[in-house]
Amino acid sequence: MKAFKTTLINLRRTPYKSLMAMVMIALTFFVIYGFSIFLLGSQQVLQYFEAQPKIIAFFNIKAEDADINEVKESLEQLSYVDSIKVISKQDAFNYYQEKQDNPLLLELVSADILPASIEIAAANPESLNQIHQELKRFSQIDDISIQQDVLEQLTQWISSIRIIGLVLSGILITLSLLIITSTISFKISHQKKKIAILRYIGANYGFILTPYIYEGFLYGAIGSMAGWGLMYAVFLYISPWLSSVVGQIISFPIAIEFFLIQLALGTGLALLFSGLASILAAKNLIKK
Repeated sequence: MKAFKTTLINLRRTPYKSLMAMVMIALTFFVIYGFSIFLLGSQQVLQYFEAQPKIIAFFNIKAEDADINEVKESLEQLSYVDSIKVISKQDAFNYYQEKQDNPLLLELVSADILPASIEIAAANPESLNQIHQELKRFSQIDDISIQQDVLEQLTQWISSIRIIGLVLSGILITLSLLIITSTISFKISHQKKKIAILRYIGANYGFILTPYIYEGFLYGAIGSMAGWGLMYAVFLYISPWLSSVVGQIISFPIAIEFFLIQLALGTGLALLFSGLASILAAKNLIKK
């Protein structure tokens, strides 16, 4: 209890340095918490697209119902085709009307100038190329959109963002540790006489180190909770937009249990790093 009181006194003596350390840790864990949500969400998005590999083939304008049925019946014979959905010209026009709010453009477009299409779900991602080659045989088809290309691009983007996030998190953690170390070192260097007296009267290293270790723990705990609170507020603010973008893939709202587990793990990590930084700084200086 006395060690904790000493810790609070140390915080009051250099409030700006203590605040800077807490702000840096809060910023670090704001990024880490946000990045962890991105990792979870991106993994679910990839799993969604991998579980539902699709190809969309667009017929030429002059294709008749008989031509479309010929393609459909041929594809139904393939064992690596999971399901088939035909989108007629009228279906395409109805979808266009739902998405378009410009009256002038609505007047210029009719069902006759929109192509019919067929959406094929593959049994697995490896079958997409086989279906693609099969579709090339039909002269009625003008264009083919293969989801594998989209999946590869999406995977590349997510991998790049993951690398950037890991590097940024590593840099921020390093900066936070350096700030904690320098803050603790500064406070110890300004209390040399007090520490010398304590050593002279027989105080052991554990007694002298404890207040500084507690101080590091406080930096980590307060910074982690502040970063989590900021992240959670931002997440709640953008949740409606996220729901509209990926609501079919990820269920909203996300259970509060996930965020509580995230806070517990993050705070444990913050205590570990901040405590380790304060121990190293205090032990080295006190020995000197």
